Amino acid sequence: EEDNKTMAIVKRAYRTPVSSLGTSFCRHCAVFLLVGTHVVVVKGFLDTTTSTTFRSNTDRHATTRLLLGIRTSDGLLPSSAFDTIKEGKIAIVPNFLSACQVSDLRNDAVGLHANGRFSTDALASYGTSGTFDPAKDRAVLKLSQWKNTSLGNWETRKRFAAQMANVRLELSEKLNRPKLVQGRATTKYGEGSTEISYTRFGPGAFLARHVDEHHEELKGKDGWSKPTRRSISWLVYLNEDWDSGKFGGELKCYERMTPTASAVGAKPNGDLQIGWLRSSPMDPVERPVFMDSRRHSSMDGNCAMYIDDPNTENIQYVTNDFSASPILFMAGGEALAKKLLIDRPDVASRFHFIEPPKSKIGDLLASNTKADDEAILQVEPNGGTLVLFDSVSLPHEVLPTRERERWATSGWFHEDQQPEHAIYD
Repeated sequence: EEDNKTMAIVKRAYRTPVSSLGTSFCRHCAVFLLVGTHVVVVKGFLDTTTSTTFRSNTDRHATTRLLLGIRTSDGLLPSSAFDTIKEGKIAIVPNFLSACQVSDLRNDAVGLHANGRFSTDALASYGTSGTFDPAKDRAVLKLSQWKNTSLGNWETRKRFAAQMANVRLELSEKLNRPKLVQGRATTKYGEGSTEISYTRFGPGAFLARHVDEHHEELKGKDGWSKPTRRSISWLVYLNEDWDSGKFGGELKCYERMTPTASAVGAKPNGDLQIGWLRSSPMDPVERPVFMDSRRHSSMDGNCAMYIDDPNTENIQYVTNDFSASPILFMAGGEALAKKLLIDRPDVASRFHFIEPPKSKIGDLLASNTKADDEAILQVEPNGGTLVLFDSVSLPHEVLPTRERERWATSGWFHEDQQPEHAIYD
């Protein structure tokens, strides 16, 4: 009762009303009592009891966050997660959610799926032949259903969305991406300010290798039609007692083996990364290649690719000006870019797109191969695990699920796209 802030945290975290003594509990976890300056923890309900005295209100808040499964020194995420994302790799946070939270979210998802609220998006696959079976594909609870307060366990979804909103705040500060908490990106998607959904992979479903976001100029005529773009991809698994050796369903990520010279994904002005310069004997780091699409005074086109100049704080253009086209991402596009857009042979030999250019034949083949300069990391879909990565720079896929359903809640934190006047002035 002496600390309203601590009590408010407890009340928001648990459905059970908190009494005047601050009593609350989480099924399968522990009972704890906040009494004066003491916390009394009863682990496993009533088997053992320990007592701790707070030295200060800071200690009190830190202990409360620890009891709720929240990081105490760096907020919700460990400090290592931010550097990992900046390098274009996947940050993995085990036990981000407690078993109780996972159970509540999974039960909500299963119930909504059973009531026909999920939609099959046909983005995943479950084989190369046979009659399409929605039960075996990927199904998604779309955002409009997620935000419907009359469906399922809305309070559970609301609490989780608020938790992810706090993750968004941390990412904005630690990744130096202020646009994560500004503009349309913070209001368009409602609770949690994120594109958010439940996902269910049926037995046999998988998702081919891809990246979650591309430069607007490479999306065709509709590239600039959306007010926001995906910036950070995230996913929390909701599975119970998952054995990847038996049930599969791992998230397979294709990380760069060589350290990067600078942060990946996007520049503060909105320019997105589209490729890499591989390391060389003279330059032993990989350099993200970004695309500037505002060169409207040029007679040759409005686009040019650039890197951060290793010797100054300026940028260094590595291509001639050109008009962008989705054909750059089709088969042969990379060779075309090297031959026609890059004058320096030493630069052309190092350049490659983030993702290999596509072809109809390639789309029919399994996407289980990696380039020589990529390292594979597979994430097991264990309940409560949070993963985060840059939406632009990390290729990934979902391996086939076997025998069981694979449940998760996932989404993307958005940033506003470049303003129209910056593109057409």
